[in-house]
Amino acid sequence: MNYEVNSSTLALIPCGSSRCRAVEDKRTYNLNIDSMRVIEHSCEYFGVSYKSRIEGTKKFVNSKYKNPIVIEETSRIVFFPITSVNRKDTLWVSYNNILEYYPSKTKKSTTVVRFVNGFKMDFPVSFYSFNNQYLKAARLSAVVSDRIIRNY
Repeated sequence: MNYEVNSSTLALIPCGSSRCRAVEDKRTYNLNIDSMRVIEHSCEYFGVSYKSRIEGTKKFVNSKYKNPIVIEETSRIVFFPITSVNRKDTLWVSYNNILEYYPSKTKKSTTVVRFVNGFKMDFPVSFYSFNNQYLKAARLSAVVSDRIIRNY
């Protein structure tokens, strides 16, 4: 594998069986690997296993399902899944790069996300569900930021 989630990554979008698209602020990469494996690889690339990251998240945000994850703490790269992480084809979104999100006016159970670079994407999830995931990621990001600040 030669792709790691980074501060420019906006989302990992499943594209069929064992494939995904990494959407960055200026580029898109078609990867021959599923989104879950990209997340796992990225955690390991930055020195911590996915399993350890998830255990930390559970303690920090007191949540059991669809947990966000810190990919890399010094850059505060946090991603959250749209569906269960038990599905290898889940869509992962960068918490750090979201400017705003709102329910689609034309598509039922769809949330429109506008990223900091102005790019908009429709996600096949209700606003309520997306908002819950976003708030979990915000809590996780706040805890990590607070711990980093305390240690300096």
